[in-house]
Amino acid sequence: MDTAVTAAICRFAAGFDGAAIPMAMRAKARTHILDSIGCGLAGASTGMQQRILAATRIEARPGPCRVLGESEGLGPIAAAFVNAAAMNALDFDDGLDDENGRGMGHPGASIVAAALSACFERTVTGATFVTAVALGYEVNNRLIRAIQPSIERFREVYGVCQHQAIGAAVAYGRLMDLDEAEMENALGFAGTFASVPSLRKYNWERRPLITFKDFLAPAAEAGVRGVSLHRAGLVGAKAVLDGPSGLWRMLGSDRFEPERLTDGLGENWTLGFNTLKPYPACRWMHTTLSAFEALLAEHAIAPEAIDAIVVHTDAALLRDFMDAAPLSINDAQFSFPYTLAALALRLSRPHWYNEATMTSPEVKALAARVTGRVDAQASELMSGQRRPAGRVDIRLKDGTQHSSALIVDAPGGVLRPLPADAVARKFCDNAAVALGDAGAAGLLALLEGIETVPDIGAALSRGLVPC
Repeated sequence: MDTAVTAAICRFAAGFDGAAIPMAMRAKARTHILDSIGCGLAGASTGMQQRILAATRIEARPGPCRVLGESEGLGPIAAAFVNAAAMNALDFDDGLDDENGRGMGHPGASIVAAALSACFERTVTGATFVTAVALGYEVNNRLIRAIQPSIERFREVYGVCQHQAIGAAVAYGRLMDLDEAEMENALGFAGTFASVPSLRKYNWERRPLITFKDFLAPAAEAGVRGVSLHRAGLVGAKAVLDGPSGLWRMLGSDRFEPERLTDGLGENWTLGFNTLKPYPACRWMHTTLSAFEALLAEHAIAPEAIDAIVVHTDAALLRDFMDAAPLSINDAQFSFPYTLAALALRLSRPHWYNEATMTSPEVKALAARVTGRVDAQASELMSGQRRPAGRVDIRLKDGTQHSSALIVDAPGGVLRPLPADAVARKFCDNAAVALGDAGAAGLLALLEGIETVPDIGAALSRGLVPC
């Protein structure tokens, strides 16, 4: 097994010329920076996020790094933790698909949150910031592909985002000017600080679901902490990605393909496979949600006309995602009945999980009309490829029935990308929760021109203030 993988990754992360990143990949990185910050501003006001922030402040001192939605900052490690949590609070943040459409984490929340801490500690140009984020995504994407387990191991143990500690350390370390050897030491800390792969212990059978459902915040924290400990002169694990006891083994996989990390590194970019979410819900539900939304639009179906909704999808998704009376914001994000009701009522997506929405009699009544049936084709796709698919039937009170085809490709991915205007609208809707409409528009303009900004931290400090 190759024992030089970590060295190659660190050489790339510390030394790759940002000007050599293809323009299309830089543009993709800018889009994901925009989306991540917007998601964080919308998520910052949730009760769950406020409790996370309160718990963090008990032991974290005030510092220079801005906390999304707040007037006071924290130190870099604590800020990365809470900002990543905010970005994921609504489950509206980005993802990564492979060539077969398998979901592989939520990289933006960990990587962008870590990079944000750096730009408030020192002067960072917008172009340098984009470079660091792009490199963080590239390492992250390659790593998760390289450590994909067999389907048998996936059914036993899996961690959705623990590997993102490495991508977070790359982005933050790049902005802290680490060289190749220094990057290796920092990644050694980040990898061994990563949380355990815990998808099977999300409380699927004993609700409510866990608060840190994908552990993106600990990944951001581990990345920044790894760099900080290196800078303090401490020693981390050597060659953390390499060999039979490398990070892939620590994270529970039974397979490692090191060539996926290094082949074509710096030439063949993976950022094109990063996805954006049109719905604030688990990505595995997006095919079904898009099928339902298309039926609503095609037939101009009013919510009061709906008598019943039937979801046809994989048996395991029906087992875990059919909670019609969610106990928490996270339960609602994994609920077909709740999210379909929110879509039918045309609710504003950043507000799907407000207290008023969660307790709405209209939402509850519609959610109670949703049932599920196993679809054989969807089950085959899920069991063989971990590829979620779904279709929907809607029966109206006058007896009319409308049915969708099985949707296999989720919107926001490679085959169904979100248009640029939809990305901008999503950002403005999300950012307006914290900044108001005028503030959201101003921040959109700043981030769309991020590569021309001489000091992105200073500019964000002004742009994150409500108008």
